[in-house]
Amino acid sequence: MARILMAGLPAYGLANPSLPFARALVDAGHQVDYLMGEAFRSRVEATGASLVPFGPDVAVTQPTQLALHGRRMFTAMGASIRNLAHHYDVMIPGAINPEVPELERGLDAPVIFFTPVFFQNERVMQHLAGIGTSMPGPARRVLATPALRRRAARIVGPLLLGAHPHDFLDLLRPQSSVLNISPASRYYQPFVEDFDGLPCFFAGPTATASLPDDSFPLERLRDHDGPVVYATLGTVFNRRLDYFRAIIDAFRGSDALVVVTTGRESSVADMGPVPDNVILRSFVPQADVLREADLCFTHGGFGSTTDTVLAGVPAIFTPMGADQFFNAHRMEELGAGRVLAWRDVDPASVRALADEVLAAGPTPGLERLRQSFVDSPGPRGAVAEIERILA
Repeated sequence: MARILMAGLPAYGLANPSLPFARALVDAGHQVDYLMGEAFRSRVEATGASLVPFGPDVAVTQPTQLALHGRRMFTAMGASIRNLAHHYDVMIPGAINPEVPELERGLDAPVIFFTPVFFQNERVMQHLAGIGTSMPGPARRVLATPALRRRAARIVGPLLLGAHPHDFLDLLRPQSSVLNISPASRYYQPFVEDFDGLPCFFAGPTATASLPDDSFPLERLRDHDGPVVYATLGTVFNRRLDYFRAIIDAFRGSDALVVVTTGRESSVADMGPVPDNVILRSFVPQADVLREADLCFTHGGFGSTTDTVLAGVPAIFTPMGADQFFNAHRMEELGAGRVLAWRDVDPASVRALADEVLAAGPTPGLERLRQSFVDSPGPRGAVAEIERILA
């Protein structure tokens, strides 16, 4: 049995992909402690790991929170790892961690990097910026121009990360010299051959487990004769209520049953009355809903994206920030989804594209990607790689 310290930021999109790996390590007989915010205690303990709390006791659910607290959280996480390292056989920091190379140089135990998305290098970044046509123009130019990225890193790095990265790309590259784990499949990873000479392991994604919710009317979805449409903006970028209103208006009076999850309780009241063919909730059991859905509207966060793929549900993506542009346009590139840019979201455009996607059904591209997820080694395969390193 090894003693393992995982570490990550208290943000759902960054933490959730790592939780199946924590469970797999526990199931393999290892002692796992997870350095994480108090708001994630129940989720961490559900895997069988023990929480070691740090930082603010709330989950990061707004970009402004990361801007306000990011420097303190990154600094506290790095200091905690260094202080606790002598108790453990291996460290697995995740998310966007600017200190992985420094930690590796300063610690005797191996440091394994877990990224919440696929790996980046210059070719991948240039390609994704090129196909990411829904991304704001200035952001595309910065990402595609090394000199601009480095200049931005010098300015934003100390303010947001409490560190001085040479290039933002350095935070997204494989950072460990012994093992880097991605929850993407080899097929999903752009230019996967670029990473074959590096210690990179593509475990593939695991579907997000639904929290039990006996109050949700799943039987209504199962019994519905028309299409079931699901709409979500995840846990951070969910304040655009006009997005949900456009989708509701697009299907008003139709034979579709529309399930909308706003991601926050206050937004349900703000939305006001909805038609009879709409189920409006702050949270829903997503995996259960997707099993009954025919179409999903989503922002394109990694968890929501891979959940739709694993469920075999066609999706229409409206990316709004973070990695969503990369996920959404990579899905469209693979023929596994469609992108509806935020500037084009209105009831008429929503309905026209939805009718097109519903008529086509699951595409061959979606099935190929889904099969690549199913065939990936998964968290157990990643555990075997970690055990090989420890041996």
